[in-house]
Amino acid sequence: MTVSAINKFFGKIGRAQIKYRFPVLIVFLILTVVCCLGLSKFQIANGSEGWYGDGDKIKQDKDLYQATFGNISNVAVLLEADDVFSEEILTVIDRLGERMMEIPFADKLTSLIEVDIPVGNEEGFEVVKPYEQGIPSDKEELAQKKAFILRGTEKTNSLINNLVSEDGRETWISLTLLPFENGDEDSAVVGETLYEILNSDEFKSDKYKLYGTGMPYSDAMEEMYEIPDAILRVLLAFAVMIVFLIVFVRTPLGVIIPSLTTIGAIATVMGAMSYFGEKADLSLVTLPVLLGIALSIGYSIHYINMFKLHFRQTGNRIESAVKTVEDSGWSVFFTVLTTVASLVSFIFVDMKPISWMGKTAALVVLAVYAYVAVLIPICFSFGKNRLPKPSDVAEKGAGKIDLCFEKWAETVKAKRWLIIVLTTVILAVCIPFIFKIAIKIDIIEMTGTKLPHMMEEKELVSKQIGTKYSYCTMIAYDDVDSFKDPEKMQALEQFEDFLGTLSLTKKSGEKPHVTSVTAILKEMNRALNEGREECFTVPHEDYVLAQLLELSSIEMNKDFTELMDDEFRIVSVGVDMSNFESELAIADVRAINEKFEELFPGAKCCIIGDMIEYAEMSSRMVRGELKSFMFSFAVIAIMLILAFSSIRTGLIGMIPNVMPVILVGGVMGMFGFSLDFVTMTIMPIILGIAVDDTIHLTTHLKYGLEKHGTYLGAMRASFREIGKSMFMTTFILCSIFAVYMFSPIHYLFVIGLLSVIGLAGALLADYTITPALLYIVKPFGKETEE
Repeated sequence: MTVSAINKFFGKIGRAQIKYRFPVLIVFLILTVVCCLGLSKFQIANGSEGWYGDGDKIKQDKDLYQATFGNISNVAVLLEADDVFSEEILTVIDRLGERMMEIPFADKLTSLIEVDIPVGNEEGFEVVKPYEQGIPSDKEELAQKKAFILRGTEKTNSLINNLVSEDGRETWISLTLLPFENGDEDSAVVGETLYEILNSDEFKSDKYKLYGTGMPYSDAMEEMYEIPDAILRVLLAFAVMIVFLIVFVRTPLGVIIPSLTTIGAIATVMGAMSYFGEKADLSLVTLPVLLGIALSIGYSIHYINMFKLHFRQTGNRIESAVKTVEDSGWSVFFTVLTTVASLVSFIFVDMKPISWMGKTAALVVLAVYAYVAVLIPICFSFGKNRLPKPSDVAEKGAGKIDLCFEKWAETVKAKRWLIIVLTTVILAVCIPFIFKIAIKIDIIEMTGTKLPHMMEEKELVSKQIGTKYSYCTMIAYDDVDSFKDPEKMQALEQFEDFLGTLSLTKKSGEKPHVTSVTAILKEMNRALNEGREECFTVPHEDYVLAQLLELSSIEMNKDFTELMDDEFRIVSVGVDMSNFESELAIADVRAINEKFEELFPGAKCCIIGDMIEYAEMSSRMVRGELKSFMFSFAVIAIMLILAFSSIRTGLIGMIPNVMPVILVGGVMGMFGFSLDFVTMTIMPIILGIAVDDTIHLTTHLKYGLEKHGTYLGAMRASFREIGKSMFMTTFILCSIFAVYMFSPIHYLFVIGLLSVIGLAGALLADYTITPALLYIVKPFGKETEE
């Protein structure tokens, strides 16, 4: 089928929509209002809570853990001072603990004030709280209590470099939480309450510093600092859109209608999805919105410029509106299909927010197209006709800039081989750097440290006992009293020692941050044996071990039940991490799973928390990104081949569109930008958008060849008609994405920079390598005389 025939079909659509313009406007208005009402249900999901579905093993393991040991989401505060055992600082710890117990869902507080220490006595043993009778003011008594808490060494004292640093300068005040009733909402309340406590006048002092941490606290900080910035980016993008519409279009209608279509399309999709309970992800929510704004302007400008071109020639509004749909309808619709195909490819990434982003962005693109393709021709059809100027008729409605682009077609033909050589050199330089791209998920590195809470988190992880990342391992046997078997308990001790050797395990001094029930058993065993240091061990005799477990579960109940169930068959081992590096994390997870099989045959073993979730993200990203990009590439190539009825033309059309992807990959490798769950979205999006101008140019060229008979004539006509629109749309797209580059959030800056580079590279390719290849290959057949 020729382009002329397709254009005539779109011309019939244009004439029908103008004929029934009033009913169409009413339908769009009703649809918009109904969908927008759903925005009242719009929600944003924070953190990694919503990354895995109910059927995912990670989610199932997490649910099993929480059913046994309670809420895995807890909060804590690291206090740093010259001496945490001074009367003044102990008073602060005591008061801070009291305030933290006021936090919703508060369960158990652990601090120097609340710590339980088993101690041997004449009757056997007792559980002592060093400050149960209050905080002494006598320096000698304070020193005695400090010495008691720090007695022994880090190897024989489970508190040293765990609850408190060996130098007495850092200590934790941690709070376990009851299970949440409303998920993210309850978590947000907990985090916000802790933030209010830490930033109240009551705890402002230059004598100590407080660092909040825990998933609820981190999520609250994201909501406090990152959501406002995301909203600001969207508002700035909309402002940029308005400014450039005024500059480029220079008509009130050309500013108002695209603005309304943009708002209507985005609000319609977001509202409709909210009806179905879809939660937007904090890190990705702005991408569909900015994409909608950018593409709305791109599609609008193609329609508006085409309308102005015909209106200058004919002076008839209705006929110009129909001709606009006829000449631009197919090429714009085809660009929509290719962009949607690239976005739908995100279904291959097995993570909910990425899937949500792809699905939402695809719907936004479709909605934007529907609003632009229907409303702009209709709205521009209203108004008075006028007599065209003779000069406009002579130049076929082209302006001075259009004529300059027409001359560019001749320049490209003359320099076509030089263009191909230069393009090849640029690609050859970029390709090696692609292989240097590291796959890495590190929230601190991704977000950067320009925001206050990220600066605080970076400081926190650098402290002697400070940590942000952690995970738990759970070993569950079917039989009751399984861990009363000395062999299984010895296996547990070996497993703890193994976890302490992993590269990402936090160490303070020589002590790994690995916590399990064995620490309680060792403390209890020593207390029962007159405090002898050599008894700081787990006994290996059946009867003794069984009795020690029973006694510990009674006397140290709250501490004990956080680490082992009351049937002695399920145990939890907690590990704090020094930092997070994806490759190391994946290797550690693999090693842990191998150790599970070796030490605990027949048990259900799993890893829960940051370690497994981020490592799994990295693994899925690699698979998903490759599938997503290959799917986008294949589908767009097939669509180009079918649209132009030529394998050669379709593949030629793909060449200039792979170039910006290679360029972006080269820049990422050159400047050390990591591939993470945000930057991974760039490649398919750029491919989907970059192909738009190629489609416009190639479609117009084929149509021009049918009319003019020569490639030069067709290229001159194509650049005259859409050369300016290509520049304007890409310039506005780059300007909108450049809004990201001024964000203090690092991953938004990277998205902005890479998008601008990719889109600018795509436009340059369509002005140079695309026409150069078309001149050389002549994919639409031989030329005929004009």
